[in-house]
Amino acid sequence: MIFQTLLIMGIVLLLNLVCRNLYSFVDLTEDKMFSLTESTEQLLEDMEGTVFIEILLGGELPSGYKLLQNRTTEIIDRMRAVNPDMEYSIRDLNKGTVEERNATYEKLAKDGLRPANLFIMEEDQRVERLIFPYAIVRRGSRKMAINLLEPQGPQEDQEAMINRSVNVLEYKFASTLEKLFRKANPTVLFTAGHGELGPEQTATIQQQIGTNVTTGRLYLDSVYVIDPKVDMLVVAGPDRPISDKNKFKIDQYLMNGGKVVWIVEQLNVNLDSINQYGIFVPKPNEHDLDDMFFKYGVRINKDLVLSVNNSSIAQVVGAQGGRAQQEVLPWVYHPTLSSISDHPTVSNLDLVYSEYPNTITILDENNDKVESNVLLTSSKYSRRQVYPMRLSFDVMKMPQNNDAYNKSYLPVAVMMEGEFDSYFKNRVSSEMENGLKELGLEFKEKSENATQVFISDKEIFKNYYDPGSGKISPLGFNRWDGTIYGGNGEFALNLIDYLTNEYGLLESRTKSIQLRLLDKVRLTEDRVFWQWMNVAFPVILILIFGYLYNYLRRRKYAKG
Repeated sequence: MIFQTLLIMGIVLLLNLVCRNLYSFVDLTEDKMFSLTESTEQLLEDMEGTVFIEILLGGELPSGYKLLQNRTTEIIDRMRAVNPDMEYSIRDLNKGTVEERNATYEKLAKDGLRPANLFIMEEDQRVERLIFPYAIVRRGSRKMAINLLEPQGPQEDQEAMINRSVNVLEYKFASTLEKLFRKANPTVLFTAGHGELGPEQTATIQQQIGTNVTTGRLYLDSVYVIDPKVDMLVVAGPDRPISDKNKFKIDQYLMNGGKVVWIVEQLNVNLDSINQYGIFVPKPNEHDLDDMFFKYGVRINKDLVLSVNNSSIAQVVGAQGGRAQQEVLPWVYHPTLSSISDHPTVSNLDLVYSEYPNTITILDENNDKVESNVLLTSSKYSRRQVYPMRLSFDVMKMPQNNDAYNKSYLPVAVMMEGEFDSYFKNRVSSEMENGLKELGLEFKEKSENATQVFISDKEIFKNYYDPGSGKISPLGFNRWDGTIYGGNGEFALNLIDYLTNEYGLLESRTKSIQLRLLDKVRLTEDRVFWQWMNVAFPVILILIFGYLYNYLRRRKYAKG
């Protein structure tokens, strides 16, 4: 007997020791809430070294923020199951004396971590609390902060904001870990010399990618060939002709598996011209790229997109006391863009600000060697004006009829991935061939797996610069009404991440976790019913059970 007891105890102890290092689970949720994407798991398996994560979202929290905290710890626990060299803690920054809290807040502010103000009920009193919805990830002496909370959009309630924040948690943690463990930063170069956006106009995006990406300017006239090691090339808004020599350099970079983002506007439009002339006919930009794009299977059309969903501009509507009176009015030529695609670069994307974009046509959608994705479109209620067109502010004076805007989701940004034929196939000059031979290179007439992105409006990537103060605006800044459209910055950063990240971590942004929220209307209408149900039903159930138990017991012993 003693031997059997000891044997059983030994087996139980052995099983516990074995199972300590084993972890397994089955995710039965419809949206795979507790599963990581393959790209995230591959990253975690490749990581070497210990990671410490400090979650600053601690203490007493409202239900929505408590949910965000719980989802954060669940994501980290799932990551620890793949890579055990991860540790985390939750810190309540509201603990301690006033002096200690203020010192902590000042230190976090120096690191760029700004608190959010919450009002919660404590003992029937409405109390203001500061929370820091961040997680700080440390590897050795390096650290990076993650903002766990997405910015609240216009006309968006807190529940929707929390839901969006939960959806991108895996991507935020995976992307941060990848940056901490990468051995070399990717290189993103902006072309220069043809009227493209200058350094002061791309300063915001270059600051946002910070030290994690190496950026710079590439004057195409100054190089013989574009280094294939360049991870991404951006041609941002040329308005002067690009020579065949320079097009040849870009073409051969692409043929060697390069990734090119073309931001090309077909028409030169600005508000000053409309103000000056009253009626203005825009002129085409002479970039000389149309034939090249046609060869790659794309056409950026000479037209303008108009949409009922748009942003505003300031207009003079009268005068008072000798001073002009301005009013901010909707301008249909500045459509706000969104996406109907589930592509990782635009999944869960906010609205994108644009000015005078053109439509884009994919010429051969049945090409099985190239995968095409429309990334950004206008709204459901849109239309287009084909060049030549006359622009006037008179359109503001007329009510916009949705029936007139009968073209839905006009493409403004397109991604193409696959094998492309060289624009210079069967037309390489002897000078080009000799130049390649001197460099020990050969002409390639078909690309390896390459990627091209075509965007018809440079405002999507552009920030505004004030030379007087030296200040730069965020991406997506409407300088007339002060609105900041968060989708511009998200789209630009997602695009860079997608084109430069070897793991493909942006895949996790396509996950959509639905919060099962209570119906507030029914909750209010049926409140009394559910209160009685929760109070009376258990009591009634116990009484019924007690009656049946006594009845069956009496019946059993009565027969005996």
